[in-house]
Amino acid sequence: MLKYALVPLAGLFAGVGLLFTTWDAAGQQLQHRRVVPMIARDQPSRPVPPPPGPGYCGSSDAAVPYPPNAVFGKLTIGGALAPAETLVTLTFDGKPGPSAYTLEAGGYKVNYAAGGQGHTPPCINEVGTELGLLVNGVHVPFGALVGPETGVAFRRDIAIP
Repeated sequence: MLKYALVPLAGLFAGVGLLFTTWDAAGQQLQHRRVVPMIARDQPSRPVPPPPGPGYCGSSDAAVPYPPNAVFGKLTIGGALAPAETLVTLTFDGKPGPSAYTLEAGGYKVNYAAGGQGHTPPCINEVGTELGLLVNGVHVPFGALVGPETGVAFRRDIAIP
């Protein structure tokens, strides 16, 4: 029967590894073994989308607006699913707002902040402005307005010719 004891090295805190000291059944110390941890990632790094256009008023500098309103849906280009990492830009009365890259083929999601009343100059994302989507230079208006009618999450499937 083997008994194990973990002895941390100074390098452990730097992510270098662990030193395992092993003993056999008679209590004799065996050779030292080193384990080097590997860095694991759940997803590959994604490109950073461009910032919103001028006049967009975000609720804060946080990555997700508060409250987190979202537009999402299926996205096809030329009859095929839009590929992963397709840039999708949400528009307000045709003016560019926040953008996001698609994570998987065939779907999109863009978070945005609604409101902005009372600013000088006025914000492009005020309640009452028309939502739209800009993909590959093609602008598709939704026919829906920013406000309580669209709710917090709004689904619109888009087919770009």
